[in-house]
Amino acid sequence: MKYIDVKEAAAKWGISDRRIRILCAEGRIDGAIKLGWSWTIPSDTPKPRDGRVLRRFKALDIRPGTVDVDALRRLMERTPLDRSLLESSAFAGILRQSFRVLLELDGMVVSDKDAKAILSGRLVPHLPLESHLILVNARSVLFSLAASHEKWTESDARRMHARLLQGIDDLDAEEYRSGFAVYPVREGDNAAVPVQMETLFLQYENSWRSFQGITSAVLLYASILRVRPYEEYPALFAYLMLCGELLRNGILPPLLDKEGGDEAKAAFSLAVKRGNYGDFSHFIERRIHDSYKVIQDV
Repeated sequence: MKYIDVKEAAAKWGISDRRIRILCAEGRIDGAIKLGWSWTIPSDTPKPRDGRVLRRFKALDIRPGTVDVDALRRLMERTPLDRSLLESSAFAGILRQSFRVLLELDGMVVSDKDAKAILSGRLVPHLPLESHLILVNARSVLFSLAASHEKWTESDARRMHARLLQGIDDLDAEEYRSGFAVYPVREGDNAAVPVQMETLFLQYENSWRSFQGITSAVLLYASILRVRPYEEYPALFAYLMLCGELLRNGILPPLLDKEGGDEAKAAFSLAVKRGNYGDFSHFIERRIHDSYKVIQDV
């Protein structure tokens, strides 16, 4: 593959060198690689979309809701996110239960016994190889997210999906599905998935990531669910995006279970239809508290 530098890309696309560097840092130029202080870009990468065009598809009147910051701070101080916690059996149980619920939403049923065996490194002969790979990959992705404190970029999300599908689909895992958002921002005004995702991360870069940790995570999570950029494992992928933003802020992932499914669907429906994320934020907040309770009761 042939690569070009920032100056060549700027001349090719009619954009300033400085703007090219910013777009690379924001993950908005596919395939861009940083080498020391400079960026190198695949010569066949398309020109990034104009932010003025993307703004047309931004959500309107988003009401993110409130979070009990003091209660969360006390939990975080009592149970700091460190290596010993991530390696604990209690944390393993939170992941196992949440992964099982999400995989069922994505069309794959794995019992708790079988999931525990797979995540302990054992083969379950009656389950297909894909069941083993997706569980092990999801855990590996989540642990890598816990070790990173970087803010999300669109390229990060695409690479994460590729890691999630490693050994399952090694060719097209970074490619968005064709079509449009499952839940458009405005009725009759929908954009293709790539435009939706670029818009999503533009919003995240410009405003969401500066919000309180749960709030930014919920907005990112709900927006990923709204667009559903990939056909494969959409629920699990969205959850990992949520976890990445929470872990970046030192917050435990939420414990998900079947009982909360109906509540989550109702809260999500309100969020995407009316821009009111209050109930959805409170749902995720309560489930995060459940995770801390599990850890602290052990």
